[in-house]
Amino acid sequence: MNRILIGNSNNKIGVIKQDTIIIDIKENTNILIKDILFKKYLFNVYDAKLNVLIVNENKRDVNYEINIYKGNVSFNNLSYNSSDVKLDINLNKENSNILVYNSVISKKKQKYEISINHNKKLTNSNIYNNGVTKEDGSILFNVSSFVPKKSKDCVVNQNSKIITLNDTNDNEINPILLIDEFECEAKHAAFIGNFNQNELFYLMSRGLSKQDAMNLLINGLLIGTLDVCFNEKENLKKKLNDDWR
Repeated sequence: MNRILIGNSNNKIGVIKQDTIIIDIKENTNILIKDILFKKYLFNVYDAKLNVLIVNENKRDVNYEINIYKGNVSFNNLSYNSSDVKLDINLNKENSNILVYNSVISKKKQKYEISINHNKKLTNSNIYNNGVTKEDGSILFNVSSFVPKKSKDCVVNQNSKIITLNDTNDNEINPILLIDEFECEAKHAAFIGNFNQNELFYLMSRGLSKQDAMNLLINGLLIGTLDVCFNEKENLKKKLNDDWR
């Protein structure tokens, strides 16, 4: 699959309506978004595989909506001190699956509203939020998963973690599971705190300084978890090390 750069004037993907871009996906596609040019990004996926990587440094709020009509979507978002983000996911046909890898480094207050609707049976959602706060940063993750009656055999998973490298007490994780069907699997996990001291000790015992060990753990948390290729991860690690340390 070739990666398409959204915002590049040479590509033809997407229909623009005012401050919204509508992207219909009917074949396996990779998409890279480096500049947030629109207020809303609307993805409609029809029996295809979609891998999205968003590198967000913009200061404007943004809304993403993903409608899946059978298929598999891997949505990767890496935010550097950006503004608030809203993500709405609708699983509208059987065998619709979503993986979200949301990585955030924040030096100011940021809010992420994520909503997942299992509108049909046999749908899967796995949401992974990983955040790091520095200086005056704080993060709020609101994650809501909905499974109505008759949406049987769904799998719902939420996992959110915020690592605090500052003295703020404003970080918050709100995992919400609204399940109205017995025949499904649903779980969530949430953690707010610092890196495991045993992990730091182990890395430092191998000759790394404390700062290098911290950098390695940050890279692993924010970049290593993304569902992108090795070269893409190396580029993202370099930018994180050069611009955001």
